[in-house]
Amino acid sequence: MAITADFSHPLAELVSYLFTRREAILANWRTMCEQDPILSKVSALSREEFDNLLPITLGILEQRLLSQPEEADPVLTAHNHGLHRWHKAHSLPETLQELHHLTYILNQEIIIFQALFPQTDAGLLVRAQSQITQLMSQTIMGSVDKYDELQRFDAVSRLATLQQALEQMEEVSQQRGEILRSSSHDLRGSFGIINTAAFLLKQEDLDEEQRATYLEMLNRNLGQVQSLLTSLIDLSRLESGVESLNIQRVDAARLLQEMVNSAQLMAQHQGLKLQSNGPATLEVDTDPIKLQRIAQNLLLNALKYTKTGFISVSWAREGPYRWLFSVQDSGSGLPRATIEGLLGEQLKPTVEPTSVLSPEDAEPVAVYPHPDPEVPTGNELNQLVSRSSRGEGVGLQIVKRLCEMLNAQLDIESLPERGTMFRVRMPTHPHA
Repeated sequence: MAITADFSHPLAELVSYLFTRREAILANWRTMCEQDPILSKVSALSREEFDNLLPITLGILEQRLLSQPEEADPVLTAHNHGLHRWHKAHSLPETLQELHHLTYILNQEIIIFQALFPQTDAGLLVRAQSQITQLMSQTIMGSVDKYDELQRFDAVSRLATLQQALEQMEEVSQQRGEILRSSSHDLRGSFGIINTAAFLLKQEDLDEEQRATYLEMLNRNLGQVQSLLTSLIDLSRLESGVESLNIQRVDAARLLQEMVNSAQLMAQHQGLKLQSNGPATLEVDTDPIKLQRIAQNLLLNALKYTKTGFISVSWAREGPYRWLFSVQDSGSGLPRATIEGLLGEQLKPTVEPTSVLSPEDAEPVAVYPHPDPEVPTGNELNQLVSRSSRGEGVGLQIVKRLCEMLNAQLDIESLPERGTMFRVRMPTHPHA
């Protein structure tokens, strides 16, 4: 900011003095602020950060003293200074205290100038002090206005954040209610089958083939009840924060390959082809137990919902910082209700051009019905066994929670009557 020299002006000598003293003024101002116990954050600022736009304010003061046009708006300058202090986490009282100290330092300089040049007209010095007071009042009010604007904006942002959090809590509550309702429905159906199978097994006129069929139904549904209750307990532990991470060095390729090998017998029993693909070794840092639980839930989900065809499990590195594994099946596709119940934008079915599955058809439309039958007998028993095995997605909720714990990204691509692909992206070194 250029100040035109006008030595004929009565305050020209004072302006020259203040300009020469500018560095000392700013240094004395900082020293005074650092000695103020209220201003504990000042010492953390560099010289440039502390001075900020105040040299411009001093230039405005010189132009006022010389009755020259002001090249900067003092209020806007104060706004920007207040914004700077806001970003530095200074409170409004702290900012005002700083400016009060600067006002004091400037008035002290007038007193020092008067002592150095006692012949100066006292009226001119009073006028100079009035100009200082007026300018610093504008600076203070500008900072107050900016803080008021920022605080109102922050209040609106906080309200929006709280509203969003409330909506998310309501969605989670609805989701939990739906899981409980669906789980209760499945448990009731399974217990109905168990009761019916147990009743039929008491019949004395059963042949060995019928008895074996009813025993198989009884055992299968007892296993489903046990699995569902275990899953509900696991989900409850995850949501309550009881689970903790145990990050260690793991060969993810070996873990996933062993999981696939152990599931081959189940796949063969169902007439499915289960394949795996990936590097022989894949050293990563992760929680092996939680990784195994994620992979097992996804693989069991694929085995459960794929009636015929193929299941593929693959893994690979994705650059130096991430790795991924996926489970893809040729089943009937993921129900819309299950996808919507998983929550979160990242868990919606992929429809981008980069989708592994055909993007033009990627919107899932298959929604399984949820009838509420009476306890059946005879051939109706087989129909209910088929319906009750569809499940309620508790396993996928467990996968979601575990992915959140491991800072992993879960992608879903699904096509009706074509299949579903779950892809899990994990950090290679979580601590880094």
